Amino acid sequence: MNTISSDIKHYFVAISSIAIALLLTLAIENLFERSLVAPFLAAVAITSWYGGMKPGNVSVILATIACNYFIFAPLDSINTGTAASLVRNAQFILVAYAICYLTGKLRFTTQSLTRTNQKLEREIQERIKAETALKTSQTELYALFSAIPDPLFVIDAEGCILNANLISSKKSYRPIDERVNYTLDEIFGDLEANRFLGCIQQALQTQQIVKAEYSLKIEERETWFCARISPISEKMVIWLARDISERRNAELRERKRAEAALILDERNRMAREIHDTLAQSFTGILVQVGAATQVLAYDLEATQAHLDTIDELARTGLIEAQRSVAALRPQLLEQGNLSSALLRMVTQMRAVTDIALIYEIKGKAYSLSVEVENNILRMGQEALTNAIKHADADEIRIDLAYEDMQCILRVKDDGRGFGVANISSLNGFGLLGMSERAESIGAQLTIQSQPGRGTEIMVAINKE
Repeated sequence: MNTISSDIKHYFVAISSIAIALLLTLAIENLFERSLVAPFLAAVAITSWYGGMKPGNVSVILATIACNYFIFAPLDSINTGTAASLVRNAQFILVAYAICYLTGKLRFTTQSLTRTNQKLEREIQERIKAETALKTSQTELYALFSAIPDPLFVIDAEGCILNANLISSKKSYRPIDERVNYTLDEIFGDLEANRFLGCIQQALQTQQIVKAEYSLKIEERETWFCARISPISEKMVIWLARDISERRNAELRERKRAEAALILDERNRMAREIHDTLAQSFTGILVQVGAATQVLAYDLEATQAHLDTIDELARTGLIEAQRSVAALRPQLLEQGNLSSALLRMVTQMRAVTDIALIYEIKGKAYSLSVEVENNILRMGQEALTNAIKHADADEIRIDLAYEDMQCILRVKDDGRGFGVANISSLNGFGLLGMSERAESIGAQLTIQSQPGRGTEIMVAINKE
């Protein structure tokens, strides 16, 4: 409806402008006795500028008719049929149409430029607003990162540090310029770097936050950090490390108090066990010895019966003593430490499988607590058994590394692997039990696997 009204208005302007041009021309002719076509050409230009080409063409037709009947008549009217009249009308039509065409094109170009300029102005304003908002967001983000007292890094999938926030010297064991554009291998040892890289790849694969604990020597003091590895894209993570030394020390003290309480409970249990077994046996032996002494001189058969009872009581006490001792320590750990127990376990497994089992010890072995060695042995046994049963592997490597601050057990196979994202559905393979064992002794359990690319299970426990 608006378009129709606008078209009517444009054509009305065409008619009105030609009518005004005719009146103006007739007035000039009466005053000065001269006939002019310029007002008609001006009317064509005005109409074409205001309404465009179509109303302009209408104004050309109307101007030609008006000139033919009121300006050119009677001598140059097209009705005379003379060559001069045809030429003059043709000239007027050509000039009027040229003005109409050029004015219409100029109008279209001007309107296009106006629309383009308006669009550019809107885009410029929107871009200015976006840049302002971005600068504000960057300022707020920078202020937020600056307010974080913990080390923060941006690391890619290859373990290269891309960026880091400004860290005070007390929070960093190396200057900031010695970290950016460096890889984890260049900053940490190989084992630590591989463990961290495994955590980064696990976070990128699952697109979930992964935690890792590690220690550094800062100002000649061991400082513990807990890193939250958060994926920000498919190839980069944010590494936020928080100092947890005080928390770990508190947990260590609490664990030692709990261990002391457990030891006390175990002592009480063993005391009750000894009282109910060994003490009763020894008491029975003493009673039988006294009875045998009384009848030794005159009743040999009664004496022999008492001696048989003493022998039976002594053997029963010995069996109970052996049972109590055996209950304190796993069979594989009875004759040595963790490294030798793992060696015996691997040797036993070699006898029942054709898979190549490679066992290697790195570093100088040192003793861990009975509970820690027992749980690490059980986790290694579970990981090796799972690899033999389910991985369909050709080779399985078992590495036990004794580092200055950590003991690390790694079981790696070249088998079928599995999706780490589906790990919750794999608790039938004993992974849930391994996780619970690791948590009970404060160890870090890392599981890295991909379908068709094998599995690596790593357990890291801090040296106490």
